Amino acid sequence: MKAGRIVSLLAAGAFCLATAGARAVEPFSLGGHTLGMPYDSVLNDPAYDCESLAGCFLFSACAYRAPGAVAFKSAPIDDLTLYFTGERLSGIAAGFEESRFDQVTEMLTQEYGPGTVEAGKADAGSTSTGAVLVWRQGSKLLRLDRSSKTGHSSVIVAERNFISELVNP
Repeated sequence: MKAGRIVSLLAAGAFCLATAGARAVEPFSLGGHTLGMPYDSVLNDPAYDCESLAGCFLFSACAYRAPGAVAFKSAPIDDLTLYFTGERLSGIAAGFEESRFDQVTEMLTQEYGPGTVEAGKADAGSTSTGAVLVWRQGSKLLRLDRSSKTGHSSVIVAERNFISELVNP
């Protein structure tokens, strides 16, 4: 009887591990950077300009100097900025051509499941609507925004409590 119970507990444990492994998702990243990485990892990197965007010691930003050299889900990035609070990366913002929005959305949906559509985020006075989709991983957000007015899309990866610093009203 004890052996049967041990076998069933082991089987249940193996099932739980297999299920957890199937659901395991890579953390959000952009340009090879993940939230929480140290400021020192880019501070002296010549590919980043951390001086012209420098704030105080509690907030710093670093811009990538080579537009188009980095891609997000196969879409070339026009600009990439890393935002640090203290010594850790708290937000990443990048822009790409609006024509790539659907491709990026499809790839994100395949990787993370469907995003949540933010209500009321349509471009006023436009025949096509803008779209804002959000994916969540615990306290982290990935926000994808299409503006048909500007022909530009943006992606932001940030801590939930930092996202308001990066989103234009």
